[in-house]
Amino acid sequence: MLHTVHMFYKLNYHLYSGVFEVLQHLSNRQNTSFYKEKDETYHCHLLLKQGLRLILRYVEIGEGISYSALEIIMNPIRLLDGNDYYQLADERYEAAIIKAFKKAFDPIRKAFVSKKGNKYLKPFMLDLLNAYSVKRVDYAVNLYTQHSKLYMELIRRANIPDGFQQYVIFNPTSKRYEPPENSFYIFSKSQSKSKNSHVTLTVNCYDKGIQMQENELPCNDYRASNTIRFEVQCHYNKVYQTIRANGLNRVGFTQFLNQGIACSILRSFFKKTIGIGDYYTLPRARQIIQNKKIGADKKAALLRTLEMVNAKRGIWKTKDAVMDKGEFAKCVKQLHELGINPVTIPIKWGVDYLPSLFEL
Repeated sequence: MLHTVHMFYKLNYHLYSGVFEVLQHLSNRQNTSFYKEKDETYHCHLLLKQGLRLILRYVEIGEGISYSALEIIMNPIRLLDGNDYYQLADERYEAAIIKAFKKAFDPIRKAFVSKKGNKYLKPFMLDLLNAYSVKRVDYAVNLYTQHSKLYMELIRRANIPDGFQQYVIFNPTSKRYEPPENSFYIFSKSQSKSKNSHVTLTVNCYDKGIQMQENELPCNDYRASNTIRFEVQCHYNKVYQTIRANGLNRVGFTQFLNQGIACSILRSFFKKTIGIGDYYTLPRARQIIQNKKIGADKKAALLRTLEMVNAKRGIWKTKDAVMDKGEFAKCVKQLHELGINPVTIPIKWGVDYLPSLFEL
């Protein structure tokens, strides 16, 4: 359920300097990348093959106040198996992840404690996974289906909740900014007191097989080519909300492996975007509604909603066009409650039914 985590361990100036020196020395000795980014952070690829990207961040805030930390972007499954880009982590892997993390840091710990100047610094704790705080966590679920290509065509027509916007990229052929071809990718932003906007949450649903091919990633799992991955990337604001809502500690990684927390977040955004209804062709969806024992006005409203979504080829496109967005959202919700996804299957596909992928 957990794909990636971005975590940090705060360092004082002296500890930061000691860690910086060790990482730079080991990187040079092992001929791995150690470089400065545009945001003034230093990136270290010493443990990249184990799924760990190390980032040294030092920021002068002002008036003698600074922030310094070792940040780590970690894929826990790749920490256990460097070539596994398919599986997701949960509580079952907790002990193995803790052990592998400590083992990965062993050369760094040995190099750090061997330097005489470091013996006066506080004990080395960078190899203790639960000493880190989390600033971003990506939860995901792999949805296996033989019809992944058809489902992705339908999912790209799903709902974009209020407060979200669609990620677009420039298409050199059409000379326009368009959504990615093989994914449904949306995000929300918040504005800070300094009027800078920050991404708070991202929903990304994509064809896992195609994603792995495009990134030339190895995969020994036969299921990957028939998998849709639904992923919710929780940035700091959402992480903080999750900590408060679930009574979690401010420090500690493994508590985020909790399947209950992961399922709750994934379920919430699956319902808000793709929805839980099954997919039908327009004629079959009409027939199902006609056979329902519901009021005439409600039946007419639901049928109109189906027709509009079919004509506009998507929920989010229809929502942009309708005058009464509240009534439209109500009808979309009612259709899902009846087991019907408002997005209908094109008749030319030769398929009149695809079950909902919702299984959380």
